[in-house]
Amino acid sequence: MGMDDGAIRKALREQSEEFRRLEELHSKLDRKLVELLSRSDVRPEDEIEEKRLKKMKLKVKDEMYRMMVQYTARIKEQSQQAGKGGEQA
Repeated sequence: MGMDDGAIRKALREQSEEFRRLEELHSKLDRKLVELLSRSDVRPEDEIEEKRLKKMKLKVKDEMYRMMVQYTARIKEQSQQAGKGGEQA
């Protein structure tokens, strides 16, 4: 039985300080981006900042995804090992 992304995120949130830190950073970057894009007086440096924030958000999201993939693989491996243990009895 597989876990959906929400369950994986919840489990990682409970187990990993690093994952919680990344989620908070992603949210913080998103808030900054929304604030920047809501300005009526867009300057050239704002466009550069927008690109920087988007790249940072993507990097954080990629790291969170990597952690989710690793967690899923670990759970799958544990499940398979538990299944093999039951077959040996």
